[in-house]
Amino acid sequence: MRKKIKKPLKKTDKRIFNFVRKSLEDRKIPPTVREIAKYLGISLGTAHRHLQKLRNSGLLKFRYGEKQRVTRGIKIGTNVPL
Repeated sequence: MRKKIKKPLKKTDKRIFNFVRKSLEDRKIPPTVREIAKYLGISLGTAHRHLQKLRNSGLLKFRYGEKQRVTRGIKIGTNVPL
């Protein structure tokens, strides 16, 4: 059985992860996608794409409310090699 090779995170992914982690530490709530995009100077779509990548790698976990757009349910995952 082959092991899945994980690609190293790109700079933007690391910056988003660290921003989410710092927000959770300082404010006790995760940032919204809009806050992430504004902080990094990227579009909402790009922020969503990077968040999905972090979610798929297990670094972030999402808990959605009634609306799938709610991002206040972001948590740090257990697979954190940073």
